[in-house]
Amino acid sequence: MSSLTALDKKNKLRGDCQNSTSDDNASDASSDYAATDTDSAASEISYCSADDSDSNSNDTSEPGTVPDSDSKKGSRITLLGIQERSKCGYCKTPNGSRCFMIKSKQITCTDYQALIDRGWRRSGLLMYLTDHSDSCCAYYPIRTHALEHSLGASDKKLLRRWRKRFAKNKMDGGAAAVVDKKGVADEMVDMVCGLDGNGLKVVMEPAQFTEAKYQVFEKYQRAVHDEESTPKGFEWFLCATPLVPQSMNIPNSASDQQTRLLPHGLGTYHQCYYIDGKLAAVSVLDILPSCVSAVYFFYDPEFSPLSMGTYSALREMALVRELNGIVPSLQYYYLGYYIPGCNKMTYKGRWRPADLLDLLTFNWVPIEHCLRRISEHPVFCTFDTGSDTHSEVVRDTAGECVAAAAPALKITGLGGLCVDDVRRWRQLVVWLDLGYFGGRLVPVSADNLASISKSLELVVLQAYAALGVDVACRATLVI
Repeated sequence: MSSLTALDKKNKLRGDCQNSTSDDNASDASSDYAATDTDSAASEISYCSADDSDSNSNDTSEPGTVPDSDSKKGSRITLLGIQERSKCGYCKTPNGSRCFMIKSKQITCTDYQALIDRGWRRSGLLMYLTDHSDSCCAYYPIRTHALEHSLGASDKKLLRRWRKRFAKNKMDGGAAAVVDKKGVADEMVDMVCGLDGNGLKVVMEPAQFTEAKYQVFEKYQRAVHDEESTPKGFEWFLCATPLVPQSMNIPNSASDQQTRLLPHGLGTYHQCYYIDGKLAAVSVLDILPSCVSAVYFFYDPEFSPLSMGTYSALREMALVRELNGIVPSLQYYYLGYYIPGCNKMTYKGRWRPADLLDLLTFNWVPIEHCLRRISEHPVFCTFDTGSDTHSEVVRDTAGECVAAAAPALKITGLGGLCVDDVRRWRQLVVWLDLGYFGGRLVPVSADNLASISKSLELVVLQAYAALGVDVACRATLVI
């Protein structure tokens, strides 16, 4: 993967920055550091100590809510910028898509929730925002209202097949029934999770490498994608996570549920499926303040007849319903991207009610309205028929608004920001890594970036808009 042109010019920049700082800083910037491959998400990043002051430990949050001080260590994000075009993983178009990329070894669950609500996704320690308006495919984040979902006929048919395989009696051997606030059993959770105990065991485990997980992944890659894999690649892709585990204020009555479902609080988990004692499948999940976000799912091809992928989706929706009893704000199931015209991605729209994210207004819109708009405008479009002042919008021949550009990645100056965002920009401090992701960091006011490098100012400005002002101002940004 290629890095942004501005970052490829760091040699010249280092000299410029050293001339603009004290001799001590210039000397420290050339101190020894481990050379790293900036194209590898497994590479190490050394951060300087920005503000690591402890948050107020006397948290007064209500039970079942996310504490205000969600981590003593805030988010630290390295900006990699716009990447050169690459082959589309969906339609296989060469040079079909491009994205803005960041890397982090430390991001709070609250901040990552904010990012995925702006269209970001992650792969290991790398997070990316596709330039939706300038790619071959239209990528729309999708979420299901898991608390309101009712099992459809095809889902019930699948569960009957699983019941026949695993349950000795009609509905025996399952986990304890989940009840709602009125004491009524949750039928969906009972049907989906009630099979546990008769040859099926589903466990929330840490997102850590094991040989058994890798062996399943290797088989899956060969059989499903016809690709080779390595232990290191697997560990980087599906075990490495930037999410800082986040403790919750859990009522005492829910402590048993927490031990089973959230043993380490919010964060990344491997939901492991064991069939007759053998690891059959793994769901990589990010458990966040408002949702369960599906990162990746792989399974042993031996169990393909069980439709493992569909069952895992039902299981993850059931997980949301169970977790909602512990964390009331957690209500949604995020499935990644919904891509019109790509059959292996449109199936995600079958579980209703569902929303697609308008990537210009950052509003979640009911999918029924979105599908009508998409059918009228197959290219990337906004679902808001009114013009958004923060976006670049053009009118098509029918007079409808169609997005010409993703606003965050097309911003070219402060004129694209509202007055309050400009004020906060002038207070923003970024940390300049003079040693290529390994040297001492030098603080620079965002307002002074232009005097160092216009191209770097643009990268930070794009990140400021793409991350969202709140996250950008809370996090330590490194470039």
